[in-house]
Amino acid sequence: MSTLISAIGWIHIAASSFSMLIGAIILFRTKGTMSHRRQGRWYFYAMIVTNVTALMIYRTDVFFFPHWLAVATLAVIAVGYWVVTAKSIRSWLTVHLTCMIVSYYMLAGGAVNEAFLRIAALKPYGFDNETAMPHPAVGMVHSVVMLAFIILLMVFLRRRKKW
Repeated sequence: MSTLISAIGWIHIAASSFSMLIGAIILFRTKGTMSHRRQGRWYFYAMIVTNVTALMIYRTDVFFFPHWLAVATLAVIAVGYWVVTAKSIRSWLTVHLTCMIVSYYMLAGGAVNEAFLRIAALKPYGFDNETAMPHPAVGMVHSVVMLAFIILLMVFLRRRKKW
């Protein structure tokens, strides 16, 4: 592995770990404060680094599904950040909440995949080396994570009227 690819991998790990941490803090703290805005900018920039470095990581010379998820996540965070800074549409708060929660879900989904790829105890339940197909356990964990984020999104969208 080249030194450049290794450095990109470490930057990706650091940025995604920071994104997970700051994203969790943002989710469970008071919204609309100066602290929320500052942490939101940190999350936005960390997610840019996370997803741009994801686009630079290749196991083969193929641009494949995880790369497209990184592109989609960049689009989602761009819309979420733009709508909160511009506030030019009537339902900007709904769009912002949806984009930020979806971006955090995509980050968590990537963490699930990495756990099944890298943690020795989970590797047998991860991805088939020959076909790259996921074991049913991967799908089940992703389903639970998705359900949790759908519930989280519904809770936040119901609360938005109070902010």
